[in-house]
Amino acid sequence: MDNCKLSKAFNRLKKSSSDSIDNTEKFDSFKDYMHVVRAAESDLKNILRSVNDSGKKTLVLLCGSAGDGKSHLLSYLKNADEEHLIKDYKIFNDATESSAPSKTAIETLNELLNAFKDDNLEKPGQNVILAINLGVLSNFVESDYRAEYSLLRKYVDETNILTTQVNMNDYDEKSHFQHVSFSDYHMYSLTENGVHAGYIEDIFSKVFSYNPDNIFYMAYSETCAECPLSKKCPVKMNYEFLCSESRRKYIANLLVETIIKDKTILTTREILNFIYNIVVAQDFSYTKFQSLQSDETSYLREFMRQITPSLLFDSMDVTTLMNTLSLYDPLLARSEAADEEAISYYVSADVTNEIIDSFLDSPYKQVLCEAGMVNRINLDRTLKSAVFNLMVREKAVDNKSKDDEIYSGYLKDLYFYNSGFGKKLGNLYGMIEKAVTQWCGSDEDGNLCLDNKHGGFSVYESVQFEPNLNLIPEQAGENELQRFIPSIIASFDGSHDDVINLDIDYALYDLLYRLNKGYIQTADDRNNHADFISFVERVLQTGNLNKQVTIVMPNGKKTTISSGQFGYKFRVV
Repeated sequence: MDNCKLSKAFNRLKKSSSDSIDNTEKFDSFKDYMHVVRAAESDLKNILRSVNDSGKKTLVLLCGSAGDGKSHLLSYLKNADEEHLIKDYKIFNDATESSAPSKTAIETLNELLNAFKDDNLEKPGQNVILAINLGVLSNFVESDYRAEYSLLRKYVDETNILTTQVNMNDYDEKSHFQHVSFSDYHMYSLTENGVHAGYIEDIFSKVFSYNPDNIFYMAYSETCAECPLSKKCPVKMNYEFLCSESRRKYIANLLVETIIKDKTILTTREILNFIYNIVVAQDFSYTKFQSLQSDETSYLREFMRQITPSLLFDSMDVTTLMNTLSLYDPLLARSEAADEEAISYYVSADVTNEIIDSFLDSPYKQVLCEAGMVNRINLDRTLKSAVFNLMVREKAVDNKSKDDEIYSGYLKDLYFYNSGFGKKLGNLYGMIEKAVTQWCGSDEDGNLCLDNKHGGFSVYESVQFEPNLNLIPEQAGENELQRFIPSIIASFDGSHDDVINLDIDYALYDLLYRLNKGYIQTADDRNNHADFISFVERVLQTGNLNKQVTIVMPNGKKTTISSGQFGYKFRVV
């Protein structure tokens, strides 16, 4: 039987825990303590206050995706909110709930929203707040009932609820419909200096703060000290390791990085489950660690496998998120300095000083720096290698920041774009122009290559890139953006008064950057970036192909062919 009370407390964070399920009828002290205010909540409360003051019958839509916190927020508003803003509302926590299980989600919605059909909209009635997934909402407004809900459908269309556009969902006093969509918000905010993972950090703080209402801290402080395994327990030391605010900040920013670079879908439920996974190993057993006390070598191997720096990057096949994080393992970062450090460590017969220096400010030092353990590490190659991996990983976590020029550049340009600072995007537009040139190939005059597949002959045309900044969002007037488009739309003038758009996510930004450094694209790049290929083709159509082309022959000679009022002119350059 597992007697570790701290690990049992952490079980409440697992996806499989009953605490991960929210309903409007129950909101216990644990959920109340774990509640973190988000921008979506603040905006919803402002809308509810306006609705309540208006006296107008209103349907409030709380939209989003599974697991993003809609149910939790509704439960909080009903049971714990001191303002009691939804006290007199009909509350539907799940648009698919029905007293008749045989009914479809669309049929259920039709019943729930009867008072908000076009014909009933102006009739007196009770306010309704409805938590609904975007997919269900989309299906409903396009269903067979759509004619009866034309005004609701018009509202959904006009407010861009179902699009990727950021909509400023302020209270609309003329409408019977209001909404807040979680998809408009992110797990992080955007500043000129990078991201701020405030919400994720706040969740971590709830678990690891020294607070008498914190059940995790109480389990740690009241039971761990008396536990026979206390001085050798990985779970206890993992908790202590993450009590450091700077370490939590590093991990929170790492999660944001996976969202931006890998398009990881991260929900509150996923974050809580992740915290469990980096504190308690999947196979942690109090009984097993007790039995290993008589075999220090086996204990040390198991201990190092189950501490946070290892769990963070070595937990393959635990969750999709953990698989993604393995790609960010500091051990994968190569540099001359890192190679020299590794060589020095591995050729040394005694790494006592290196170990003590590395874990000086770490809770793991009470195990790894103990004289007997250090001696075993010096004598065992496997242990020595495992300790070096821990040293590299913990150093990365403690140093907090990474030098990633591409990532930093993308975040800065993303902020400028969403803030409406089009004039500050000159470097980005220049990077796009140079990337297209590198992708197509060019001659010494800067003409772009149209074709080079015919017996050594190459055809070039001159292309003028004309940036179009008219579609850049209006200036937000905020230093920190809570709502924004997570990609950059770069626009250029086309050849027929049209606009050529390029949607730049991080992966494409990374490719553009590397092309600027002389990178030659591969077949994988062409397969993965069909959108960029389409953009290049449209840009080439804006060139002067109809007026003049340059042909480079196999022997290197160049000929220009130009059209004029009296036919074509040929000139050997």
